[in-house]
Amino acid sequence: MFSSKIMLFYRIIALLMLSIPTVINIYNNGDIVSSIIYVPLITLGLSAIAIFLDGKLEAVLNRGMILTMFRAHTANSYLKTTSDIKVSHPDFRLLKEVT
Repeated sequence: MFSSKIMLFYRIIALLMLSIPTVINIYNNGDIVSSIIYVPLITLGLSAIAIFLDGKLEAVLNRGMILTMFRAHTANSYLKTTSDIKVSHPDFRLLKEVT
């Protein structure tokens, strides 16, 4: 819930940032060159940056949720990996003697 609010807030801010070049061009009565070349290129560059940051922000927010959902016990993963790869570790022999 919290991560979706952060993403919504970021996307609203990004939308406002992407509309700034167009608003400035309309306000200043820009000439044809700035209207056809500069404003779309600036908007395209800003949108590429916004898409990149959106992906990174979503990955960071989802990483915390995924790590808490799929946390495995360390002892179980240690036993499984040592028995899967058939490695005899000194601690593993002690575990066999105890159990």
